[in-house]
Amino acid sequence: MQEWSVYIIEHSMKLNNEPFQSVKNGIKTVEIRLNDEKRQKVKNGDTIKFNNLETNEVVKVVVTETVMYPSFQVLLNQYTNREIGAKEGDQLSQKLAAIYQIYSQTDELEFGALAIKMHLAN
Repeated sequence: MQEWSVYIIEHSMKLNNEPFQSVKNGIKTVEIRLNDEKRQKVKNGDTIKFNNLETNEVVKVVVTETVMYPSFQVLLNQYTNREIGAKEGDQLSQKLAAIYQIYSQTDELEFGALAIKMHLAN
């Protein structure tokens, strides 16, 4: 009988204070990232250690699912503002503008977008 080894990897990512607090409070359950080489390594069951850029505080989450999308727009249409940590009244154009302050549209075309579904680690 063949034995399978399961490797759970801990990833490290940085967050601004506002989305960090939403993760810490269990409100934000979907992290949006570019589906680049680093993020393609994130798998179900892995943990992510989010570092608050302002306070250096750390919160750990467990990845429950990763879903790839061809664009941030397609991704954003799949989730509520609450799930992604956006303000209640934010429109699609506002959410895209915020993402494009972080990622270029050229990178988006090359790599696509990634939704990382997660919950707080115990």
